[in-house]
Amino acid sequence: MRKSLALVLCAVALAFPLMAEDWPQWRGPARNDHSSETGLQKSFPKEGPAIAWKISNAGVGYSGPSILKGKVYLTGATIEVAKEAEADKSEKKDEPKAKGRRGGTSQKHVDEAFCLDEATGKELWRVKVGAEYEDNGSDSNWGGGPRSNPTITADGYLYMLGLRGDIRCLKATDGALVWSKNYEKDLGGKLMSGWGFSESPLVDGDRIVCVPGGPKGSLACLNRLTGEVLWRTTDLKDAAAYSSVVKAKLAGVEQYVVLTAGGVVGVAPETGKLLWKYDAGGRYKVATIPTPVIAGEDLVYATAGYGAGCDLIRISGDSTLQKAEKVFSNSNVVNHHGGVIFQEGFIYGHGDGKGWVCQDLTDPEGKIKWSAPRNKAPEKGSVTFADGALYCYGEESGTLVVVEASSGEYKELGRFKVGGQSKIRRPSGKFWTHPVIANGKLYLRDQDLLFCYDIAGK
Repeated sequence: MRKSLALVLCAVALAFPLMAEDWPQWRGPARNDHSSETGLQKSFPKEGPAIAWKISNAGVGYSGPSILKGKVYLTGATIEVAKEAEADKSEKKDEPKAKGRRGGTSQKHVDEAFCLDEATGKELWRVKVGAEYEDNGSDSNWGGGPRSNPTITADGYLYMLGLRGDIRCLKATDGALVWSKNYEKDLGGKLMSGWGFSESPLVDGDRIVCVPGGPKGSLACLNRLTGEVLWRTTDLKDAAAYSSVVKAKLAGVEQYVVLTAGGVVGVAPETGKLLWKYDAGGRYKVATIPTPVIAGEDLVYATAGYGAGCDLIRISGDSTLQKAEKVFSNSNVVNHHGGVIFQEGFIYGHGDGKGWVCQDLTDPEGKIKWSAPRNKAPEKGSVTFADGALYCYGEESGTLVVVEASSGEYKELGRFKVGGQSKIRRPSGKFWTHPVIANGKLYLRDQDLLFCYDIAGK
């Protein structure tokens, strides 16, 4: 298992020549949510670690920060129309409010990208991108704005995706638009359900790989400098899920792996040919969100919420055709969208109905090694790994809990509550932005608020 992960890390390092502990994309350099930093704080005073800086104008959205070469990049969305409505409230008391699904009041937004100084939080540039849109439907309840993290490349480009399927390339120096395409209008895309496109597109060399879904092909590979379509997966036409692509070498074959509305798939990088597909038997039917995990030289681990459960899949065969076989499939981990961590043969994460667990992938049935005591456990939420520990960000109250990443037993090391809550979060929105650790700093977002905590060991 470790040999395979080392190969993945090496390949990613070639695509992203990084400073020591930068975090240039979704789930970090290798898309496995692992930071190699050590000596980090794991226990805290009641008020939490020192705040290096914070901002309160990150806008609407669940996008997390990406960090490269001393700069922090983030996306969000304005709520200009909502501000106008507030100013005119006295004149419009009797006017009915526009309603979306589940009763949220509609707002209008314009997506933004911006860049901050990593040391101080000072804004270096900010740009609005694309046209104004309304967050009606499900978005009026959960909130508008981007859901995916930007990807930053060493040669100076920023790639971002909006919830309406607008994929854009900007210059990382000033935010100038280089090219843009829309998943539905330009790529014939189709999403499995109505919560907005949420993947973080993968940059691989001179290509960017994304999942618009639909009859023209589930995956699309574009020239990342021009936006030209290089290939589509014409033999795979599942609707897009909310999961992001990872690059892997499985059974000796390089490939892109992703969860779609129809299951888990592996695709050839050069042609888009479908190498294998694991049929989840219709279990991935509402919203498939977590990123798949590469768990060894021939193993893929997938999990999803809404009762889908988890699957460990073994891949065999060569570059002409591969086969996906079930190792186990169960409901021991039903991860909604907080993601899971693979570490030394074990999966750590939150499972609906079971709470925070450690699952043994070396066991033929994927048994649970431990479950966090309910009276002590972190809230349901997202997680990242650093310095032998899990940093778990609770979605209800924004409480950050540090847990030892050990298969022996559950052991909490420290906790604190984020230093403030957003006032613009929508009725059912929660602390859904995943935590990020880079260069001794811990980043926690709640809509317009972005906190940068100093957790470097003293």
